[in-house]
Amino acid sequence: MRWTQALAWAGGEVRYPVPATDGVEVDRVHSVMLTRYQGKVYAFSLICPHQRAAVKWLEDQHIFQCTKHKSKYSAAGTYISGRATRSLDRHPVKIADGQVVVDETLLLKQDADQAAWLAAVAAV
Repeated sequence: MRWTQALAWAGGEVRYPVPATDGVEVDRVHSVMLTRYQGKVYAFSLICPHQRAAVKWLEDQHIFQCTKHKSKYSAAGTYISGRATRSLDRHPVKIADGQVVVDETLLLKQDADQAAWLAAVAAV
């Protein structure tokens, strides 16, 4: 896990450099986990959807885990096991002008809008 800072922020859009390698970058200011994995970029909430505890990245296993009840999620945010009842919440994300652009005003929940949640990914 690495720390990152936004390059720019305007109107709810947060811009980041495209991560050079697979891994997780955390922006505490905007509460975003930017994840590059297998040629795709995702932007997740820092919070577990179960009881709103922090989520951490387990580098050796390439998974996220809730710090409270140990729910586990894949690098793509998909629910694996534990008390949670859905996958990690995603922000819409795209690549524009050589940067990752995250819409921090919209948080997509897998169980509320599966199609939008699945579409919240950008190829790199």
